[in-house]
Amino acid sequence: MEGKGHVLKPRNVIESLSLKFWRTHFSYFPITVRLPPSGLSTSKQYVFGVHPHGIHCWALNVFSIPGGPLDVLTSLTSEGCLTGLAASVIFWIPVVRELFLQMGYVDAGRVVAGRAMDRGRSLFICTGGEEESMRTKVGEDVVVLNKRKGFVRLAVSHGADLVPVFGFGISDLYSTYSLGMGVRMWIQKTTGVALPFFHGRFLSPLPYKVPVRVVVGEVIKIEEGDVPEKGVRPDEKVVEKYHRMYVESLKRMHK
Repeated sequence: MEGKGHVLKPRNVIESLSLKFWRTHFSYFPITVRLPPSGLSTSKQYVFGVHPHGIHCWALNVFSIPGGPLDVLTSLTSEGCLTGLAASVIFWIPVVRELFLQMGYVDAGRVVAGRAMDRGRSLFICTGGEEESMRTKVGEDVVVLNKRKGFVRLAVSHGADLVPVFGFGISDLYSTYSLGMGVRMWIQKTTGVALPFFHGRFLSPLPYKVPVRVVVGEVIKIEEGDVPEKGVRPDEKVVEKYHRMYVESLKRMHK
């Protein structure tokens, strides 16, 4: 599929059917989006942190699929403003790699992500990653964030505003099990590969039909005086400041 940025523009019948499938999954749960009162602009640059990961972070799809509920409200996807960040291991897996590339994702490594921001892209990332996926429990929203500061550092480095995003209902889309958790967590820490035990409807990977409400929090503006010169690493005290602001904003959203 071709287009500005990663906008999906089908070139044949198969790709048209694929895009139609991805759009219809929004009504399956259904997935809805609520924006902050201040709104979002296609002329500004953002770093969106998306929580929680769950078994699969379905909330990410509102950023990557044109014509989805976020795009209808903001045009950010159809205008080609967004790039997703995914773990490096994703791009080692055939078929999965192609799927993520098709949906506009790039490696979450600092260099690749920095290049995307240099091109004026806004980024979206599920910051909790594999560890958060492993810790998913039905009825609990587990967020791994205290030591996850790379996305904040990236935003400060490029003067892009931070935006917290929370998908209410994500944790309830699959039944999960703690059997062998210690060994599986060791594998995840050692290899970066998550091995959650889970199932959805009919004991399959099909998620339960639980409404997912994606709430986009208030924009956290990065002050111009806190942005370092190009190529200079941001002051860690500044990174800590914005990380604290981000965590507090996320907590307020979840109350």
